[in-house]
Amino acid sequence: MAGEGAVAKLLTEINCPICLDILRDPVTIECGHNFCRFCIQQSWADVQDRFPCPLCRHPCKERHLWSNTQLGRMVDMAKHLQIRVAKMKQQEQKRLCEKHNQALTLFCEDDLKLLCPLCTQPPDHQGHHVRPVEEAASHHRQKLRSYIEPLKKQLADLQELLATQDRQQSELRGKVEKQRAKLASEYESVLASIECEQAAVHSRLAAQEKHILQNLTANKAAFSDHISKLRALRKEMAETSVVSDVKLLMNIKGVLARCDNLEPPRVYCLEYKREEFSLPPQCSALLQIMQTFREEVTLDPETAHPHLVVSEDKKSVTFVRKKQRVHKNPKGVADYPVVLGSERFDRGRHYWEVQVDDKPEWAVGVCKDTLSKKRKQPLLRREKRFWTIQLQDGDYVARGPVPVTLVLQEMPRGIGIYLDYEMGHVSFYSLNDMSHIHSFRDTFSEVLKPYFYVGCDPKPLTICALRD
Repeated sequence: MAGEGAVAKLLTEINCPICLDILRDPVTIECGHNFCRFCIQQSWADVQDRFPCPLCRHPCKERHLWSNTQLGRMVDMAKHLQIRVAKMKQQEQKRLCEKHNQALTLFCEDDLKLLCPLCTQPPDHQGHHVRPVEEAASHHRQKLRSYIEPLKKQLADLQELLATQDRQQSELRGKVEKQRAKLASEYESVLASIECEQAAVHSRLAAQEKHILQNLTANKAAFSDHISKLRALRKEMAETSVVSDVKLLMNIKGVLARCDNLEPPRVYCLEYKREEFSLPPQCSALLQIMQTFREEVTLDPETAHPHLVVSEDKKSVTFVRKKQRVHKNPKGVADYPVVLGSERFDRGRHYWEVQVDDKPEWAVGVCKDTLSKKRKQPLLRREKRFWTIQLQDGDYVARGPVPVTLVLQEMPRGIGIYLDYEMGHVSFYSLNDMSHIHSFRDTFSEVLKPYFYVGCDPKPLTICALRD
């Protein structure tokens, strides 16, 4: 019936969105939605500052609840209408079977279908569980009601999860603001520290310059005075050399004494002390890298070129003219004095240091583990397979996908290598002053290994131990 559908729709509209039952003591909140007074109070029991609507999540600023008496009267009218429709439904003439034109008084539980007595005859529903409509309706009505409480619980759980997410959102906002304030404070502190250090360095430079200039000025004055004395003495010598013999010999002792005792002033040696700019510890990313990710790296003798000798502790390698083995090891790297590290990197962050001292030729970094599997390819064409810093023919070059010539202020005695596999970073640092030399950015998908090109000179290349 159309009237029955309208009543069902009306009953749905006057249900509480929280308990799903007909509204009891209906109240309206700030966003305009209606709830049972008890249900909305329970929903806001654990909320302090903002009160979200369980239906639209609108954040209500206050716990204001407005009694909706008009809606309450409509609820009562709907209840009466529901009872009336139920009675009319009971009085309604029973539906007839379309096939046999008899009343549908039975229900098949197997097919969930209404039947007339003739429908139960073989073969359609033979052996099926068939019972009267009243009994089947009662059973299924109870079954439907049994779903209400679990659904209500699921709804309550979901609403609790939403409330939890609201609280987490508020907590996140607070944490972010707190962290932002902390970072701003640290940033200001670092700036103040840098400005203070800059002022101190400039002050020391100015004082040193003033002191050196004073000494240079005094030294120049001493030389000017000495030049004046030399000129006067030269004039006296010229005049004395042309006088008579007796007069010359009478004054020769004093003249010679003045010549012999004449000493020039000492030259002022300029001693310039280089000023260093020292940042606060929190600015030194390298210090944190060293402390956190430094690890023990060793050499893999099986990958060493035949002219290379690896030390017993696998920390040092040296080039020698005589081959160390007759047959090339299958893990060896082509025809160049190269040895790889034992470690395999396919994730994480790693840091190690290599001492190069004054070797005229070397290269350190990382390479793909497949480097030793392609021997016939020339070394200079392997840039896409390794990332290194190299010294060759007096030039420093970053060897990678694109070679880059480097300009260094001073020759590094050691190199620090930092690998961040996931971020695709390989960075190099000079151990002289921990300054940054160069960084590669790439995408890694294969296993990487430490790479060491030793060169053809007899000086060793050494991996620094952790204790160093």
